[in-house]
Amino acid sequence: MRFSKTTDYALRVMVALALANDEKLSLQYLSKRERIPRKFLEHVIRGLKTAELVKSTPGPKGGYQLMRPANLISVSHILQAAQGPLMPLDRLDSSTAPLHLKEPIDRLRQVVKEIREFAREKLESVTLSELAAVHEINEAHEAFMYYI
Repeated sequence: MRFSKTTDYALRVMVALALANDEKLSLQYLSKRERIPRKFLEHVIRGLKTAELVKSTPGPKGGYQLMRPANLISVSHILQAAQGPLMPLDRLDSSTAPLHLKEPIDRLRQVVKEIREFAREKLESVTLSELAAVHEINEAHEAFMYYI
């Protein structure tokens, strides 16, 4: 499983939207707050909209919001919206491999399936609201820090 820039940005945007509660956040605000290039952010938002994780409201007071409560959105949903399947198996095809590699590839494919299932279960057990709560704790901790 890999975490690309797209995945990182999608998670950051979703946490920002979760922390905003029902407030609509503009692309400009999200881009500036999360330090995401605007064009890249548009691409990320499009994927989140397609996955029905965020909705948009046009107009001067418009912006983006979560489509449903943060406690009903799993990290797995966000990752799949950003990057597709967690661990694709398309390159582990033994049908075109030499005869001596067919069985090892099939065994490896089974191991990857088991890892993917374990990762999916773990990522589905963590919700966006839990991620946002961790972010709120870190922000509160930083507010109490002072430097000499």
